[in-house]
Amino acid sequence: MAVKRIGLFGGRFDPVHRAHLAIANVVADQLNLGEIRWIVSGEAEHKSVIAPAADRLELVRLAVDTMRDPRMVVDDREIRAKAAGGSNYTADTLKSLQQEFPTKKFIWILGEDQLQDFKTWSRWQWLVTQMEFAVCGRPGSKGSDAARELSTHGAKIQWVEIAPDTVSSTQIRQAVAGGESIADLVPTPVADYILKHRLYQ
Repeated sequence: MAVKRIGLFGGRFDPVHRAHLAIANVVADQLNLGEIRWIVSGEAEHKSVIAPAADRLELVRLAVDTMRDPRMVVDDREIRAKAAGGSNYTADTLKSLQQEFPTKKFIWILGEDQLQDFKTWSRWQWLVTQMEFAVCGRPGSKGSDAARELSTHGAKIQWVEIAPDTVSSTQIRQAVAGGESIADLVPTPVADYILKHRLYQ
């Protein structure tokens, strides 16, 4: 069956961890998506990046490989765009995807906390008219003021219930720097790569 809707999962993934994998899997299942593209940022516009883009991309590839799920696709367009002197903004990434997949609809995956800051994104008014949003919330979440406000601007928001997981990339970086094990936080190939290449130390 042809893929009609593509989930877009963007981020620094610095590094990718178990919660990222859970989110992608749950969103694909609950929204019946035929494809989710993991879009690794070349250089975050709002936050600093610790590991080089090439390493973060490889970590995501290793993590996605462990999922053994044909719906999961790693996308390096933001890294390539940034390396060529272009933009890393979501609006430009979406335009690129629209040109490549003109018959597809797109759904951007994000958490409730990210939704609070959405109006700080470049060209956010345009974005809400061009794609839907899959917002991951805790079971029983009733939405937020940010979601209701964006809806008044035309945003189509679908809520995805996911079990809370407190793991974060910051926690993992701190654990690596402190010589602690991250075996239960990331897939084994990701942990091995981080240690082998001495990332976050």
